[in-house]
Amino acid sequence: MNATTAPNTSLRARLDARVASARATVRASTVGRPGWSGKAWRVAAQIAYRDWMFTRALTVWAARHWVPTVLGVVVSVGWWGVLTLAEVPGDRITWPLLALLVFWSPGLAVALFAMIAPARYRRRVHAHKMAAYWPEVARSCSLYRTEPDGTVTVSRLRHVSHQPGAVVLRVETFPGQTPDTLHRAAPAVASAYRAHGFEVMPVKPGVLDLALFTTYRIAPVMARMPVPEGANPDALPVGLARTGHVAEMVVRGRHTLVVGATGAGKGSVLWSVIGGLAPAIHDGTVSAWGLDLKGGVELEMGRALFGRVAYTADDAIEVLRALMRVIDRRKESMRGVSRLHVPTSADPLHVLMIDELADLMAYSEFDVRREADRLMSKILTQGRALGVVVVACVQNPRQEAVGQRNLYPQKIALRLDSDVESDMVLGPAALQAPAHEISRSDPGTGYLVREDGAPVMVRFAYWPDELIREVAIRYAAPASHSAPEPRDGADAANAWAAAARRTTNDNAGKPTNEDAPAPRTRKPRAPRKPRAPRAPRPAAPAAADSEEV
Repeated sequence: MNATTAPNTSLRARLDARVASARATVRASTVGRPGWSGKAWRVAAQIAYRDWMFTRALTVWAARHWVPTVLGVVVSVGWWGVLTLAEVPGDRITWPLLALLVFWSPGLAVALFAMIAPARYRRRVHAHKMAAYWPEVARSCSLYRTEPDGTVTVSRLRHVSHQPGAVVLRVETFPGQTPDTLHRAAPAVASAYRAHGFEVMPVKPGVLDLALFTTYRIAPVMARMPVPEGANPDALPVGLARTGHVAEMVVRGRHTLVVGATGAGKGSVLWSVIGGLAPAIHDGTVSAWGLDLKGGVELEMGRALFGRVAYTADDAIEVLRALMRVIDRRKESMRGVSRLHVPTSADPLHVLMIDELADLMAYSEFDVRREADRLMSKILTQGRALGVVVVACVQNPRQEAVGQRNLYPQKIALRLDSDVESDMVLGPAALQAPAHEISRSDPGTGYLVREDGAPVMVRFAYWPDELIREVAIRYAAPASHSAPEPRDGADAANAWAAAARRTTNDNAGKPTNEDAPAPRTRKPRAPRKPRAPRAPRPAAPAAADSEEV
């Protein structure tokens, strides 16, 4: 089978390559030429294209509305024939032609619209085709109800609109139908329209927007030098969405878990966050902390952006304890004042970046894992409202590596190895965000799932090493961003030490081993008597003699 399909595949590839080469050659010799000759070719191509759109639109309208077309031709030709046979003096063409134009006026209006705005005309035609096909799609995707009189009621399609890279269907439920039915039918609707993907967005009760994507992949995005206006932790630009718009990510007030296989582009997510917040780090409203248990291979490139980093498991524990001291101090300062921290230069937003969380939570020594689990649980449960957020990157999404998976309200699923891992990371949203189907040739592409559960496909920007160094030099963190000193009894990390000191003080007045009475000696037990031997079992009865035949 492979021997028969391989020549066809190679033949198709060679034909496509030749066609692409011929198109490039023709384009370079005509509209791609420099100077006035190229401009003349481009003007001629535009005129020819718009004339073609006019002719095509008029022909399509005439084919669909053949009654006024034929009637106009019959009336105009008949009128011209009567005037000719009667030998009426004067003009015999103007009035028959005007009669033909009256009958064809709707088609001429459509053709003029196609000539003036060809892109809008093509979108209108496409939307009309999708709307005409909707009743059949709704019935095949179980979005219908059969009435007692035999009539079939389908979910209403309000209108079809176009966005860059997507077609949006606004669907309304009928009485007795829930939006969950539309959610479950979304994959079947996308397959019926041959879409590359879909996204369901609620509009209002009973009305949903179903976005069907016309492109399979998002073009690569190259990061640029960040600007202070874009360093907004409530809407941080991190790349491009599949619709072509800028993808924004909320950092303040949300812990984020980034999961992706090797080479999926976790570094793009990490530096899109830290690099995008660099101007805010420089002016002191954001403080960056880093844990890189791969020896600092990732974070050392932009070390100047971080106030404190750790490259070993023991140092990571100290960083987590220092972060807990920040949380404990803010509990006192925010108690009765505010329920959500507002970053300022004197009281910044603390962002903890963790590269390869599993090295700390699953692959370290037992004591380190236990302490890290305790500290991370407290940071994830208490730090969100207090202005301490975590962005953790991991390859293995299983329970032993990410035991606190449910404590991250915002998740980013890059390319994963199987649908099981997609379900582990995204849960119910895995149906709309098949992260295991992302191509290996698209690093940095993933699904951003916010707190409302709606997944958005995003291509995170790629940050080259030179840009990271330049950003770190230009937007270095201020020297004041250092970890606070520990205070006795003020933070959870010193609770065990305080308890140990109290235990020592309580035992100070008790007698020592020298003053304590000697332990009571016990009499040794008497040896157990041997058991009496059991009586032998009786012999089995002899088998009966066989009967003679």
